[in-house]
Amino acid sequence: MAEIIGVSLWSLAGLLWGDWRNWGKYHATILYFLFCDVAYYYIAYSHRLWTLAPTWPLRYELVSLFGEFIVFASTVLIFLGRYPANRFFSIWWTLLWVAIYTANEWVLLLTGTFTYDYGWTLYKSCLISILQFIFLRLHFKKPLLAVILSVPLAVLLIYLCKIPIK
Repeated sequence: MAEIIGVSLWSLAGLLWGDWRNWGKYHATILYFLFCDVAYYYIAYSHRLWTLAPTWPLRYELVSLFGEFIVFASTVLIFLGRYPANRFFSIWWTLLWVAIYTANEWVLLLTGTFTYDYGWTLYKSCLISILQFIFLRLHFKKPLLAVILSVPLAVLLIYLCKIPIK
């Protein structure tokens, strides 16, 4: 039930505050965000650090992934669509989004919708959120650079988190 409420709220936020007039500008970054999420699920299939645990009535992981796609698209449309031009405000904007994602994950943990394994913590998720929002902005401004930097960063994270590659 928490997923339905959460996805509904993210959908509403995306509709209200997302930059839908210019959605085409953000299309590639939305796909990049979704690709990174799907790549995590594929690479860490047998050694997931965090898992979205579907609850009633959404018992299937594929349905939950669809919800994540809605949340991530809404995130990009709001985060990038309202990104401040001033460097000082852009830092605060990014930190606000890290706080939003961390608080969202904390609520999902409290409701049992999200679980951690292999020593993963909310603190580590917060650090990943910092990287995530920096890379979303980087991808929007310089997509090729973001993709090139994503590969060694992913390899480093796989190594540091001891995710077995088969």
